[in-house]
Amino acid sequence: MTRCTFHADFFDDRCSECKKEYNEMKGISDNVISGKIGSSVIHNNPIPHKKYKEFTELRAKKLYEELIIQYVKVSNEAEAAEKARSIIRKQCKIRGMPYWPWI
Repeated sequence: MTRCTFHADFFDDRCSECKKEYNEMKGISDNVISGKIGSSVIHNNPIPHKKYKEFTELRAKKLYEELIIQYVKVSNEAEAAEKARSIIRKQCKIRGMPYWPWI
């Protein structure tokens, strides 16, 4: 199985190795997706560069707060805080931006 060595934690829509890995996991050929809707066939066109929303520190703190509230329901406070910080770090990594000191 093809495996992207650069993007180990997530799939990058612009990376050809990530696309190959995803298609192999789904059992899809490289050129055509065999999932038929009615009688039409969906072709595997290259995905344009995704434009992510601006991820400011204020948005990150709000997201952190919401995530902690969600995770504290199913785990303790320390685990909830670490899970929330890991999601914030992943969002920063996707956008290619540095982490804030509080992460």
